[in-house]
Amino acid sequence: MIDTTKTDELIDTLSRDRFGKTWLNSTLIVMVAALLAIVIALVLSIVWLKPRLDLAPALIAENYVFGLKLVFAMCVVITALPIVRDLSVPGRRVGLGLILATIPFLVMIVLALRELGARPFGEWSRDVGHAAWLECLWQIPALAIPAFVILAIAVRHLAPTDLTRTGAYIGLLAGGIGAIAYALHCHEDSIAFVAIAYSLAIAEMTLVGALIGPRMLRWQ
Repeated sequence: MIDTTKTDELIDTLSRDRFGKTWLNSTLIVMVAALLAIVIALVLSIVWLKPRLDLAPALIAENYVFGLKLVFAMCVVITALPIVRDLSVPGRRVGLGLILATIPFLVMIVLALRELGARPFGEWSRDVGHAAWLECLWQIPALAIPAFVILAIAVRHLAPTDLTRTGAYIGLLAGGIGAIAYALHCHEDSIAFVAIAYSLAIAEMTLVGALIGPRMLRWQ
């Protein structure tokens, strides 16, 4: 007579082992794809947009807003990475990652309000109505598109199930990567500009990911 209890235990153990391997594989694949995407975005920024002329002084912390741009964009990438990884694994829950992904944006909004609050209302237009917005709103997505394609191709092979949601968070991750690359070129050193323009540009990529992600992620 077959011991069904031991059989069920064996099946459960094998299932957990397979899930663990899938989780490790997805982590490696998403991280490698993200690193490749960052390298390509940085190269495009240097070759196409050209770094700002005072990049060296900015890099040694003489300009704290420049450092804040990079920290903000990197935090977007860091918080989006585990979400994309989890959405790539069928049956895995995202959990608190969704809340953590909002923190970089909330922090920037608070800092921007603090900055604007220290200035006369008449000077706000210099930060929230600057012509450089137009460049930011299309150049960050332009730098993010190659990153989105690389990440979508990588995630597609991991068999995600919620394609719209996965596409949106791949777009968020790609937007953060595009923002890192764009920061090397960006000459606007206003926290309000970063909080609004950068966030809107990243949101554009999130929306694009939600719209075209299902087509790119679906197995034919």
